[in-house]
Amino acid sequence: MSLKKIRPYFLLLISLTLLVGALKVEFEKNDRPLAIVKRFKPNVDVENKSADRSKRLNLDTDKGEQLFNGDTLRTDSEGYALVVFMDKSIAKVKPQSLLIVRGESERTSKRSNTRIDLSLGEIFLNVEPQGNNDFEVSTSRSLASVKGTQFGSTSDGYVWVREGQVDVTALQSGETVSLFEKMYAQVNETADEIESGTLTDDEIDDLDGGYDELEEDLIKKQIKFRFRDANGQIREITIDYYEKGN
Repeated sequence: MSLKKIRPYFLLLISLTLLVGALKVEFEKNDRPLAIVKRFKPNVDVENKSADRSKRLNLDTDKGEQLFNGDTLRTDSEGYALVVFMDKSIAKVKPQSLLIVRGESERTSKRSNTRIDLSLGEIFLNVEPQGNNDFEVSTSRSLASVKGTQFGSTSDGYVWVREGQVDVTALQSGETVSLFEKMYAQVNETADEIESGTLTDDEIDDLDGGYDELEEDLIKKQIKFRFRDANGQIREITIDYYEKGN
């Protein structure tokens, strides 16, 4: 067979190889969610502009909705959401909130990082011990870094801690304070100063208000996810979730 006849087949083979590789990368990327929306009250919307994906969650069909890197979650004036990450950390999202979930895992190690960009509203998190991993909550004013704790954050730079430790950084000045149990920090509008102090039990109770909307009379269930790791092996993660009893 002449070189001229072989060349078209060779080019076709290269094109098919590149296409299969691209499909494989996309499959692996989309097969590894960062979190699931395990419970919610309408209305809650999930959107990812780069993936051209947008939907309003339906109570009948969207239990366990998966969230991927870059997904935006928005609650309306009546909406609540309970989000569980793959490390079993939990984020409770109040009404009129907007957040973007971001994260990545290093294929050559077990190291990963997770970040929530909180643009509107407020959330409460129960973050599992992270080891060498990173878990952060960012706003336009502040960055809260945690290794394992229970704390709340609002989009205007207010952070409070129920249990554990949170390091809060003002984005413009780089000033950082460490918060412990029953402490708070408020980053100012120009993101260059931090006010911090302690909270009373009554103030903690007030800040806790509303976060129990998704936890009453719940039945424990499980959902399993399978994905392919960096070595090509199929792995399985089990996530506990809760549904309201009859």
